[in-house]
Formats: sequence, structure tokens, C-alpha cells
Amino acid sequence: MLRDDRLAGAPADLSAVFGTGAGVSVRLPPGEVLTEQVTVTGNPTPLCWISDEAPAPQLVATLRAEHRVSGLWPLLLCDSDEVYGERCTVGVVPPEPLEHIDRWRVVDVMVRIWDGLVQADDDLGPAYDLEVLAPFDYACPGPARAGNLLADPDILANQQLPRFIDADTRLALIPVRRGADALTALGWSGAANHVSRTAGLSAMARSWEERFGARLLRLGPDRLDLSVAAPPQDPDHAAAVAAEHWTFCPDRILQETGTIAAYAQEIRGRRTWSFWWE
Repeated sequence: MLRDDRLAGAPADLSAVFGTGAGVSVRLPPGEVLTEQVTVTGNPTPLCWISDEAPAPQLVATLRAEHRVSGLWPLLLCDSDEVYGERCTVGVVPPEPLEHIDRWRVVDVMVRIWDGLVQADDDLGPAYDLEVLAPFDYACPGPARAGNLLADPDILANQQLPRFIDADTRLALIPVRRGADALTALGWSGAANHVSRTAGLSAMARSWEERFGARLLRLGPDRLDLSVAAPPQDPDHAAAVAAEHWTFCPDRILQETGTIAAYAQEIRGRRTWSFWWE
């Protein structure tokens, strides 16, 4: 990860660095600004500010409350590498323009990925048995209906924070309007073995924010954790949501529960969703 010595420490006014909002009102711990690792212009773009140490949950909650004013989204970043940030959490690939997210509808993301996953081979036949896809078949079922809020999404997100903070966790402040956009804005490549670019995944995560009260909590080199304030409650709804998760992160289902139906049982009423990619 490129680090600009001029931006080391915790700048007094991050809005001057990122050109957003009014900055933050609280004192930030020591940290630095991370930039693109690869650039064709020679002038790396600042991607986020990141703390040197693990943050206190209350600080993250305070910064979440200030997001609309500051323009900086607080997100936990985790990395198991000895030198934090040297893997693929931030800035490995050039970030896509955020306008690309607007081009995607959830149904189009789902259909494109679903069809690619189940495409039949002339010699080997379908890529997956119908048992894996049940209660669906080789036709993409489309997005699930919205859930019913069981809690305030931001309050729930703050309540879940302690579960996702350990010694390898850092706090990032990212200049985006909403958490879902961080996947694209950071140049994150954690799902590169699944999709080549992240705008479609950000579009799905945006829709989860709206339909399920989801909030991005933590991002790692190959994982993503969200809080969910309106999880599916009944079996049919959970299955429909599980189908979305299948297109978002098939590894999470195939290598743990093994089928969409089994995974649907797992996420009924669950207040957090976690994904990982190989």
C-alpha cells in the first residue's frame, strides 16, 4: 500500500484531504491516509484514512452518526498479514468510478451471475445439481422482497461492533455517501475470483441497505461482514434471500452449508451476514 508521508498521522481536517463535508468533530487516534497502489497518473488518489490501532466501538458509533455531515463512512478493516494493509483490502486494483454502481440493477447482477454459475457444459452437463439450487432451478429467481425492520439499522450496527473488533482490526474513514460504495471506492479485490469488478456487488449491497437495513461493518482481504436489521423471518423469504447471497458469494454457501436451502435455514432471523471468497 502506498503511504504519503505528507499525510501521515491524523490530519486535523480530513475534509481537506478528501474534499468532503465538514470533517469530523472528534479527536481521531494516530493513523494515516492510504492511497492507490497502482496509478497511471503518478499522483495516487487518497482512498481512506486508517487508524494505527484497533478502534473503540464508541468511536466508530460516533463517526457513523456524523457521516451525513462529515461525508466519511466508518468501516472496520481487518487483515491477518504481519504488515497491515499489504494484502488486498485497499487499493490493489484501480477503483471503479462510483457512477458505475448506478448502472446496475440488482436483478441484472443476479441474472448475469446466476446464469454464469449454472451454465451447462456440452460434455459435463449442468455445473450444479438441482439439489444445490433447490427450491430453485437453473432459472434465476430474482431479488427477494424487503424485510421488516426489527431494530434501527444504525443502532443495531453499533451494537454488533464489539463482535468484529480484535487486535488486527483497524478503523477506516472512507469518502463515500453510503457504506455499500466502499467496496468499489477502495479498489477492493477480495471477490476477484468471483467477479472481475465490484460495482455490481456494491449495487447489491446498496439494495440490502434499503431492503434489509444492512450496514457494512467490516471488510477484509477476502471477507465482508454486515449487520442486518430486517432479516428474513419465514422459510420462503429466507430462501429468496439465500438465492441473492448465492450470486453475491457462492463460496460462502458451497463450502459451508452446501445448498441454498440449508443456508436459508441458517440466515432466518440472523442479525449479521458474513461472506468470504477464496
